[in-house]
Amino acid sequence: MVVFAQYRFDSDSLVLKKDQQVVVLRPKVAQLLQYLLARPQQVISREALLEALWQHGEFRDAALTQSMTELRQALGDDAQQPSFIRTIPQQGYQWICPLTQPKHSKHKVLLSALLSAALLIGGGVIALFTHTDPAPVSAQLAHPALTILPLDNQTGVAANAWWGYALHAALTTRLQSEYRLIPAAQSTKEDDSRQVALTLSRQQQRYVLTIHTARQQQKIVVEQLDMGFDNVAEQIITALALLPDGQNARKSEQVASQDYYRGLQALDEQGNRLAKSYFEATLIQHPQHLAAQLELARIAWQQGELAKARALFAAMDLNAAEPAIRVRHYLYLAEFNKALGDYVQAQTAVQHGLTLAQRHQLLEQLATAYQLQAELFWLTQQWDAYAKALNSAYALIGSRALAYRDAQQAFYLANPPATGPETKRLLDLERSKQVLAQSIAFYRQSPRRNLLARALFAYGQNYLVPVAQSEPSLLEALEIASELGDVYLQKQILTYLVFYYIQLHQRDKAQAYLAQVEPDPQFVPHYELHWLLRGMAIMDGALDQDGAPGLATAIETFEQLLGWEQVSTLTAAHAQLMLGWSLIKQDELVRADGLVRSAQAVYQQLKLVETEGYARYTRMYIHLRRGEAKQALTLLSAPEQASHLELLYGAVAAFMVHDHALSKQLSDQLATRPNSAALINQLTWIRAAIVPPFELVTAVIDKPYSVYCQSNWAL
Repeated sequence: MVVFAQYRFDSDSLVLKKDQQVVVLRPKVAQLLQYLLARPQQVISREALLEALWQHGEFRDAALTQSMTELRQALGDDAQQPSFIRTIPQQGYQWICPLTQPKHSKHKVLLSALLSAALLIGGGVIALFTHTDPAPVSAQLAHPALTILPLDNQTGVAANAWWGYALHAALTTRLQSEYRLIPAAQSTKEDDSRQVALTLSRQQQRYVLTIHTARQQQKIVVEQLDMGFDNVAEQIITALALLPDGQNARKSEQVASQDYYRGLQALDEQGNRLAKSYFEATLIQHPQHLAAQLELARIAWQQGELAKARALFAAMDLNAAEPAIRVRHYLYLAEFNKALGDYVQAQTAVQHGLTLAQRHQLLEQLATAYQLQAELFWLTQQWDAYAKALNSAYALIGSRALAYRDAQQAFYLANPPATGPETKRLLDLERSKQVLAQSIAFYRQSPRRNLLARALFAYGQNYLVPVAQSEPSLLEALEIASELGDVYLQKQILTYLVFYYIQLHQRDKAQAYLAQVEPDPQFVPHYELHWLLRGMAIMDGALDQDGAPGLATAIETFEQLLGWEQVSTLTAAHAQLMLGWSLIKQDELVRADGLVRSAQAVYQQLKLVETEGYARYTRMYIHLRRGEAKQALTLLSAPEQASHLELLYGAVAAFMVHDHALSKQLSDQLATRPNSAALINQLTWIRAAIVPPFELVTAVIDKPYSVYCQSNWAL
C-alpha cells in the first residue's frame, strides 16, 4: 500500500482510493501509476514506459499519451502546474509527489496476527459442531435480473473505450443492491431479465450517450469524458427509472437533457430556428442549464439580436461549470467579437479558451480554438502567427486522438479558401476539394441539412472547383440556409455570391444578390465589405465602357465608405485603390495618384506583397500617361517577381528612355508568362509607332484595372 496526498494505492490489486472512495482506472492506467510510484523522483523516458507497458501495438505512442491524460484526470492533476506528474520536455515524466507507507505499530501487527490465527482455528472447530443453513434461494432471486451490456464506442477513437469501462463499474456499484446483475456472457432472454445497451457517439463536439432497452431509448449529452461517472450513472438510472420512485431524482433535469439533445440535433439538421425553441424549452425545465444558455446566446447574435446575446453572455455564472462549458463560452464569445470586428477582445477570449482546452486535454475544442485563432491572425495580417495556429489545428487531425474522417471534415468546413490575392493561406486545395466532395455525398444521405449547406458553401469557394460545379453548389447552399432560417449563414453565402458574380462580370446577378442583404453597421467587417462590394459591382460595368453612367455612382459609393469613421485600415486601402482606378478612367490622374500611394503604403505596412503589386503598377501606369518614364522604372520590382502588367509597363518605359536592352529583357521575361500574347502584341505596336510612345499609352496598352476586368484579380 502506497499513500500520497489524499490517495491510497494498493500495488497488488491495482486499486486506487481517494478518501476511502474507489477511483476507477483502466487496467493499463493502473499499471502506469504502479510503474511511476515504484520510481518516485526518477525521470522516466517515454521509451522506457513503452517498453515496459506497451511492447506491441500500432498506436503505442498514442496509447501512452491517452493513458497519461487519463491518469492525470483521475488524480485531478494539471499538466501545466503539476502536483503529481511532471513532464520534462525532451526527456520524459517524473513522479514528484512525496510517498509514505501506512503506519502500523508492532503491537497492532502482532495483535492482528494473533486474532487472525485464532479466527482460523476457532472457525475450523466451530464448523465441526455447527451447521448454518444457506440463505433461501427465493431471497437471492427476489431482485429482478439486469444485464448492462458493454459500451458500444462509435466515436471513432478507440481510446474512449476506457470511459465505458468506468461507467459500467459505476452503474454496477449503484444498482447491485436492487438487481441481480447478470454478466453479458450469461444473459438470456428470460422474461425477468432486462438488458441495458449503451452507445457513445459524437455530435456538435459533445458526446451523446444513447441508452437502449427493449421498451425505450433515451439520450444523454455528455460535455466531456471526464471522471464524472457517478453523475452520468445517476442520469441513466433516472432516465430509465431503474430505481423506485423515491430513489429517482432530477426528473426535470432529465426532461431538460432530452430537449437539449434535440436542440443540438436541430443545429445539424434544421438550423437555428428550430434549435432555439428546444434550448428555450430546456431552460424552462432547468433554468441554470449553462450549455443551453450558451447556444441561445450564439443563436441570438447570429439572428441579429445583439443586445439579447450580450445579456445572455453576461448573465452566465461559469464558476462551477465544467471545463468543456467554459471553453465553449470563450470560443462563442470570440466568434461574437470577431463578427463585431473587435479583434482584440476576440483574441483574448480565444486565448483563454485555448489555454483551458490544453489544460484539460479537450482536443476537439482545442482544434476549434486553433482554427478560430488562425482566422483572427489572418484578419489582422499576422502571417507567421496565422501559419503556426493553422498548422497546430491541422496537426490534431492526424493525432489519432480524434476521429480522423470527422476531424478532416470539420477542418475543411471551417477553413474555406480565403477570398483575396494573397497566397499565404496554408490549405491543400486539392485535398480540401476531395474531402468536401465526400462530405457533401455523406451529408446528402443523412438528415444533417445544416452541415450539407456548409459543406456546399465551402466547396463552392474552392478555386479548383470549375464554375459548372461551384455555382450550383453555392446556390444550393443558399437555398438550404434560407429554408432553415439560418440568417447568419444566409448572409455569408449571399455576400460571397456577390463577390463571385463580380469576378464573372455578371454585375446584374451580383447586384440582385446584394439587394437581398440587409447590412447591419454593428457587424463592422460585414458592413464595410458590403459597401465595398456594392461599389465594385457598380464599377464593374463602367470601367470597360466609355461614358458609362454608373462610374459616378461607384465613385460616390467608395467616397462614402472612406468617410465612414469605423472603416478599417485595410478596407479603406482597398476602397482607395478602387477609387483611384475609377478616377483614372475619368483622367483625374493627380487625385488618383494620391489615393493609390496611400493604399500602397498600407499594403507595404501589412506585408500584403501581392496586393501591393496592384498599387505599384497602377502608379507606373499614371507615370506613363504623364510621359514620366524614368519615374515609372523606379517603381519596377525584380523582373522574375514582377506581374504581367509591371513587365509590360516596364518594357514600355525602358523603350521610352531608349534603354532597348532593358526593354528587350523585360519583354522576353513577359513572353515566358502564360496568357501574355496580347500584351506582347501591344508592346510591338508601341515600338512600331511613329508618334511618341506616351501618346499611345492610353489607346494601346491595358489599363491597370484591366486585370480586374479580365477576372484575374480577386479581393
